[in-house]
Amino acid sequence: MNSDIQARLDLQRAFWQRANHDRPVIGFTGTYFSTDTVRLIGREQGRVSPEDIVVERILDHADAQYEGWKDCTGDLFWTATQLYQFRWLAAAIGAPVFAGGDSVWAEPFIGDYVELDQIAFSEENRWVEKLWQLTDALVGRASGRYPVAANEFMSPLSALVDLRGNTQFAFDLYDRRDEAKRGLRTFTSVWSAFVRNQYRRIPDWYGGYPSAQRYLWAPGRIIEFSEDPAFMLSPRFHDEIVMPSHREIVRQVEYPYIHLHSTQLHTLDRLLEMEDLPAIELTPDHGASIPDLIPTIARIQARKPVIVHAFFTVEEMRMIIERVPPEGLCVIGRAETPDEARRLGDALLG
Repeated sequence: MNSDIQARLDLQRAFWQRANHDRPVIGFTGTYFSTDTVRLIGREQGRVSPEDIVVERILDHADAQYEGWKDCTGDLFWTATQLYQFRWLAAAIGAPVFAGGDSVWAEPFIGDYVELDQIAFSEENRWVEKLWQLTDALVGRASGRYPVAANEFMSPLSALVDLRGNTQFAFDLYDRRDEAKRGLRTFTSVWSAFVRNQYRRIPDWYGGYPSAQRYLWAPGRIIEFSEDPAFMLSPRFHDEIVMPSHREIVRQVEYPYIHLHSTQLHTLDRLLEMEDLPAIELTPDHGASIPDLIPTIARIQARKPVIVHAFFTVEEMRMIIERVPPEGLCVIGRAETPDEARRLGDALLG
């Protein structure tokens, strides 16, 4: 192992222990829009089938991305994953998945919660077989040159709301609450099975694993989950309906962390109280004032590691770095191109 890789591993290991006293983890990633997924599958319009997932095309794309980004991710490691924006979980449980324009989406298909009683993870599923084929092929193509991450899929709450429909789920919170809770338990179970079984196929990379979207390495299995639909939940409903799912999720791997948006912080206090939640990722939304978010970032950092990831200017990243203590702080700038990432890196890391 060369000294640069070792230094980055040591820094990221210290981040998880909140022992990086000299400086935070500073890194850079590309973007994560559906456009790349649409471009890589074999269908530009209409319902997608497993046969539309062209493995060789995805492998070539991973190699090209690695060559372009390998020297400009700062403290992080460029990481391959299996069509990050694709709706793997939805497709595997029977939802129709479509491509069109620059998007990939799954149509709501849960007409009644009783239908979820038939849903379970199975490796004898065409979509799961395709996912495993792609995972194995990525691992083989990488050959240790770059890490391969576990796909984070769509988190249980988001998947349930997506496949039930936002409006219908909002009514369910009042009219069919027990069924909604049972549905979330089912989705949590299926999601957990996907994550655990996928990790059986992915080798560790220098004794740990990176996250798919943030490129952040951890000395154990890592996964990101989210609660984006929580905007429609009061703190009481969140505690009653969502927190049981979260408590199950964090038991699946050693380093789970939750993704939050800056416009959606009404659940933060409860999440900070979760002793078995190792970290929180905060994404400042478009137009967010970074100076106004500094106290929130510092409040998270005082309790557990915090990852802050967005399209930042150099000045914004420097502001966070200077005003928040380094222990357990990771600041990641998104960049449209490797050259843009290099400019950010030159300004912040020299």
